[in-house]
Amino acid sequence: MQASTFRTARLRRSAPVWLIALAVCLLGAVPFSAGGTAHAATAAAAANAGGVNIDAGGAGDATFQPDEYYSGGLTADNQGQAGNPNWPGGVAHPIPVSDWNTYRYLDNTYQIPSLTPGAAYQVRLYFLDWYFTQVGQRVFNVAVNGTPVLSDFDIVKAAGDLGADGTHQGIEKDFTATADAGGTISIAFTRGSENQAMVNAISLVPVNGPVDIDCGGAGDATFLPDQDYTGGTAGTSNGQAGNPNWPGGVANPIPVGDWNTFRAGATSYQIPGLVPGSAYQVRLYFLDWVHTQVGQRVFNVAVNGSPVLTNFDIVQAAGNLGADGTYQGIEKDFAATADANGDVTIAFTAGSADQPLVNAISVVPAS
Repeated sequence: MQASTFRTARLRRSAPVWLIALAVCLLGAVPFSAGGTAHAATAAAAANAGGVNIDAGGAGDATFQPDEYYSGGLTADNQGQAGNPNWPGGVAHPIPVSDWNTYRYLDNTYQIPSLTPGAAYQVRLYFLDWYFTQVGQRVFNVAVNGTPVLSDFDIVKAAGDLGADGTHQGIEKDFTATADAGGTISIAFTRGSENQAMVNAISLVPVNGPVDIDCGGAGDATFLPDQDYTGGTAGTSNGQAGNPNWPGGVANPIPVGDWNTFRAGATSYQIPGLVPGSAYQVRLYFLDWVHTQVGQRVFNVAVNGSPVLTNFDIVQAAGNLGADGTYQGIEKDFAATADANGDVTIAFTAGSADQPLVNAISVVPAS
C-alpha cells in the first residue's frame, strides 16, 4: 500500500506543553519526551566513513552517539516497560538495551553524512514497539536512498512471524546501501496504513569487500597478490592453453592471468578485514593445469570449519557439466558469515588422491 501524504507541522520549542500534547493526540501518535524539533547534523561531528551508530530519540552512550542527522518526528522512551529487545530470533547484531529504550516517531528522515562516497554500507534498523502489542496497530514504510525497503511494516507482526509472543521483542532489519557522491545515505520513515512510523536505533556498517586473491600469483589490477594463507606451494600453468572462463562452469569470470597461477597442497586462507557477522559469498576457482583425467586429484574444502566440498575432483566436476577435460575452469560458490573478528577461513585438505589446488578466491558481500 502506498504511504499516505500525512505530514506534521514543525512545532516551535516555545510552544506550550499542552499544545504539543494535543497535537500528538490528534495525530494518533504515542507519548513523547522532549527534543521534538528538527535537528541538523552537528558541524563538529566526526567523520562516519568507518560507520556510525545512532540512538534514535536518545542521548546515546559509549557505543551509540546521541540522536542526530534527522529531520522531522518526535522522541519518546519506553516509560519503564520490560521486554527482551535483543531476543535471538529477531536481532542478528545486539545493541545496548538503553538504545532500545528510546525512539523517534512520526514521519522523519535521517540523512547521515561524512561517509565514503560510493562505498557500500549495511544499514541496520532496530525496531521495538513499546506502545502497541497487537498486530495491525502500527503499520509504516521505510525507504533507503529513495528506494522502498519496508512497505506496510508491522513490528509486532514481524516479531510474531519469527516466533515472538508479541510483548516487546526487538526486530532488526538489514539492508545494503551505497553512499552518494556527497558521502550521504538517507533513510526515510513514513506513515503507512495505521498510526505512525518509528525507529529505535540505526547502525551503518561498512561492507568491506570484495576481497579477490590471486592464489600463488602476483595479482593484477583486479586481484590482490597471494596472501592471508598458511601452507601450500605456489605454482603456474607453464603456458598451457585452455578455456578457464567457459560458461558451463564459471558464473563470475575473472582475468585469465589469475587462472594461470595456483596454490597446491594443504592450505588455509584466513581472509580478514570483513564486517563481523555479515554475510558473504565465497567464490572458489579451480583449474587443474597438471592432471586431465578423472581421479588424479581428489581433495576437500571447508569454509569456517564446515565441509563444502568432499572428495572434489576438478576434472570430473568439469566433465559433469559438459567439458571435455582439457583445462576448463570450475567456479564453486558458498555462503559464509564473517566471524566476530571479521574473518572468513577457507581450508583445503588432501582427499583420496594427490593434493588440493586452488587458483583464485573471491569473497564478495552477499547481495
